[in-house]
Amino acid sequence: MNVRQKITIFLSSGIILSWAFSFVANAQQQQQQQQQQPQKTQSPRSQSQKGTQVAKNQPAPKQQQKKQSDTQQRVKLKAPPKLNQRAQSYSAQSDQGDDTASNKDVRQFHEVLNDLLSEFAYDVKEGQIEGLKNIAIRRVDISDTLPRTYEPYVELLVTERVRENSKIKIINCVSCKSKSSTMIDGKLMISSPLTNIQKMDEAANQLGIENFMDVVLVYHTTHMVLAFNVFNTQTKEMTWARTYNSETLRSRYQRMAVDRNQIEKSRTSDVYVPDYKFLIGLGVSQLPNVAGTARDKSFLAFHIRAVEKFDNRRTDFGLYTSIFANTAKFLKAYPSEGEASSVDDTAYTGTARALPYKYVLGLHATVARNFIGDLEMYDRIRHGVHLGLGTVISSGYMAPSVRAGWDMYFGRRFVVTVSGHYIMSSVVLVKSTYTKVRGGGGGDFILSYNF
Repeated sequence: MNVRQKITIFLSSGIILSWAFSFVANAQQQQQQQQQQPQKTQSPRSQSQKGTQVAKNQPAPKQQQKKQSDTQQRVKLKAPPKLNQRAQSYSAQSDQGDDTASNKDVRQFHEVLNDLLSEFAYDVKEGQIEGLKNIAIRRVDISDTLPRTYEPYVELLVTERVRENSKIKIINCVSCKSKSSTMIDGKLMISSPLTNIQKMDEAANQLGIENFMDVVLVYHTTHMVLAFNVFNTQTKEMTWARTYNSETLRSRYQRMAVDRNQIEKSRTSDVYVPDYKFLIGLGVSQLPNVAGTARDKSFLAFHIRAVEKFDNRRTDFGLYTSIFANTAKFLKAYPSEGEASSVDDTAYTGTARALPYKYVLGLHATVARNFIGDLEMYDRIRHGVHLGLGTVISSGYMAPSVRAGWDMYFGRRFVVTVSGHYIMSSVVLVKSTYTKVRGGGGGDFILSYNF
């Protein structure tokens, strides 16, 4: 092999080696680029189509700016108001669990509690615990379903009701709620007036308390019970005790001025207990007298209506009794000066004739219809009508009569009645002779008191 061949082989081997090194370097560079861009590669056609779609969906600069401002306005309008730190804590508590009461439940709870306290206040106002010089609330017990903070809250509510509806002095017994500890035989003993009678007597004597009150509030998911107990501090005798159940509330009817007896539960006994109404009234009347002048037709009247009530007080049936006295019997001649006439109006000549009666008794069976609705509302004027059939009786005189009237009820006790009265003609015996006497119509105006 000559020198030329050796040079040719050496150059060709160098070229091959340089090409191999360049191929390896290119391969390593491509691998590094793929690691830096791991996304899937796309063909130029697909890339161009994607770019065109993005360009179509992208709005113009002005439209994009307007859209952004509208979005900001909508977000600003829909954004919830800022809450303070306390409200945020309440909101966080309500979001943490379902055991937190809703606003409706809280409102219903306080409504029922207020009704129970109104029942208590009504009894206090009616004098149920009258005669007490002073009183102190010794303890308030509430059920485990309520927080402990309700104990002073209920105590304040009870104190408020007592002060508003009575003249009983309320003493704040601070020592009743304090506890004391003593060492007895090496043991620590904790006592308070709630558990130690001696401590309770000391507190009562120190503050001059004559009566203690204990309050118990029991809350269930279906009803609520509020109980009171009042006892004397000296004799430990129970003075008054009452329990109020939310299932038998009547305070809302009291606020509506409704008679609470109308909404009591039905009696379980089979014995019928009647319900009566008595009206006693005074009035003036105009009646057709059997004889006399126009003066003899005017009467003062005393009325008694005794009826039994049916159909939830809307229907009455009973006896209507009236006593009429002629005003001429009471209205004498007015004192005057000078010579008086000697003419006697009561002297009659000729044939015998009937004299006008001075007193007459009326007896009527009466039925009434009262327009009071399902419940009688005492703060409104109620109306009713009545019809009576009976007779009027005097000495030697009796005649059938009919009366009808209109009743107006004011409050619980007072009734104003305007009625018409018609007396039929009758026959009287005068000097062994039967004489026909006239009848006619009249009227009454009566103010009655309802028992």
